[in-house]
Amino acid sequence: MKIKQRLEDFRVRELLRPDYVVASGEWRVYRVTKKKLTSLDAAAVLAREAGVPAGDVTMAGFKDRQGVTVQHMALHRGREVLVAERDLKIESIGFAASELSSRDSDGNAFEIVVRGLDGNDLTTLRANLTAVREHGVLNYFDEQRFGNLRHGQGWIALELLHGRQEQALRQLVASPSVADDPQSKAFKTALNHAWGDWAECRDVAGRFGQYHSVFEHLKKNPGDFAGAFFHVASRVRLIHLYAYQSHLWNRAVANLVRARAGRAERVVVESEEGPLVYPLERAKLADLGERFRLPGPRLEDVTNADQRRALEEVLSRDKVAAEDFDIRGVSGFQLKGEDRELWVTPAHLRVRPAEPDQENPPFSSVKLRFELPRGAYATLVVRRLLARALDEREEHAEGRDAPAGRDDERAPRFGARPERGPRDARDRDDARRERSFGRGEPRDRAWRPSDRRGPRDDFRGASTSGERPPRYERGGSGERRGGGEGRSYGPRGGGGGGRGGSWRPRDGDASRDFARGPRDAHGAGERRGFGFPSSPARDDGSRGGGAGGGGSRGGDSRGGGSRGYGPRGSDRDDDRGPRRGPGPDRPYGRGRADHGDRPARGGFRGKRFGGGRRDSSR
Repeated sequence: MKIKQRLEDFRVRELLRPDYVVASGEWRVYRVTKKKLTSLDAAAVLAREAGVPAGDVTMAGFKDRQGVTVQHMALHRGREVLVAERDLKIESIGFAASELSSRDSDGNAFEIVVRGLDGNDLTTLRANLTAVREHGVLNYFDEQRFGNLRHGQGWIALELLHGRQEQALRQLVASPSVADDPQSKAFKTALNHAWGDWAECRDVAGRFGQYHSVFEHLKKNPGDFAGAFFHVASRVRLIHLYAYQSHLWNRAVANLVRARAGRAERVVVESEEGPLVYPLERAKLADLGERFRLPGPRLEDVTNADQRRALEEVLSRDKVAAEDFDIRGVSGFQLKGEDRELWVTPAHLRVRPAEPDQENPPFSSVKLRFELPRGAYATLVVRRLLARALDEREEHAEGRDAPAGRDDERAPRFGARPERGPRDARDRDDARRERSFGRGEPRDRAWRPSDRRGPRDDFRGASTSGERPPRYERGGSGERRGGGEGRSYGPRGGGGGGRGGSWRPRDGDASRDFARGPRDAHGAGERRGFGFPSSPARDDGSRGGGAGGGGSRGGDSRGGGSRGYGPRGSDRDDDRGPRRGPGPDRPYGRGRADHGDRPARGGFRGKRFGGGRRDSSR
């Protein structure tokens, strides 16, 4: 199953209450149609065109940037705006007597194309359609609510509940993420290296334009991390507070379903936050009422005994007592409870006949249409429609109880993404390398089995005998082929240049794998090999540069055939002649051929990629 494979596959239209837009009023109402933009991005454009501050724009809620979304925004003053761009259209549709808020929304209408469906998926969809129409689905929070996991920040509110304010702040502003762009990665790397030197952190934040006031406060008030949170945007603080509250709600409801419905009476939908368990019969949760409480301070507002016990159980696994469930002294993290509908029923649910999937032949695609109230997640409706009854693998995926202190109880499903908590980026990459290794055995970054040959001899020795060694002996997907005659299968980033496939450790401090130092105009100087974080550590503690990109400073970057992030090499850095630049038949240039006549990857001449004609020794 694939959702949002194409931008047009996910369409959302906000539904306002019928009497909100009127012929005249103090507020002008706009219809905003956007693609690949967040709601805040669109609001910033509207405010700029109207000549007012961005904070003056009001809206009923945020919409996903991944898809084609139609929503409404209102302004109290400013000139009338008309925008007609490819990815953003803004037009006035009338007036209103008051600002636009969530109370004015009747929900959203969705049109979703689901791709990559086989015959079993289509059968499951038809079988589940009637049940979802009649009983609805549990109103879980979906992955869009938990961007903190996607960005590697973990549960900021949980750290504050434990009194670890410095750790919470560091996770918020400096946790590395696989989703970081190069600028964010450089910013977080610099912050982590300077952490504790608040003057230096302030200067780093000033250069990158992020969190400057946070570190200005810490420079003047060292140790006042609670006060530093005041300088984090209030919207960001609320996002992290609501994320942990929503996590408690999800886990408590899932545990109740698991306790009340047998294996044959439930289905499981996998989620990055944890397994979402659905009963086949709504009656299993009838005594819980129509609403389930999002907990407030100390759970004092949770009056249903079963709900309270379920929430206390989840908190106990996070080592938080019910009476300690309150964040004191940190601005913007004051808990507030509210009721949430336990079930949600899609209105006007329609499924079009299956069609051949042009993006994923020979599979099929279907188009779904339905409406949901505000706060419900359309992606969960789709996944529930395609959820199958538990088999042995799904029973394992549903999860066993996690040890105390874990933030969820999930056991990963086969092929599921791991949780991205507040771990080091290298650890995440090592986990990917372990999965690609395919043996399921733990290993650290310096792992090398003693009973196997080293990187220079493993393939060469096997090739003389006429047999190709198993893949796991000569290097998996986390390793790269060396170049030249007698090529070796050394670890990623070994360089691969020169005949014989030798590789060298990178010069410099191995602890700064992510840092890019300054360069002079010719690409030489302090630019440290910007190696992939997955590069295995060598015996001397250093790591290789990028894949084939060389790992030393200066211009002596031998073997930069692939897209290495190390320093650029010279025109003639070995006996194989110069690299060839772009030409009529080579629009992107061509790197040296590392393997016979096959061109090496990465003949770009841009600022970031190695392989262009540039003599860094000049």
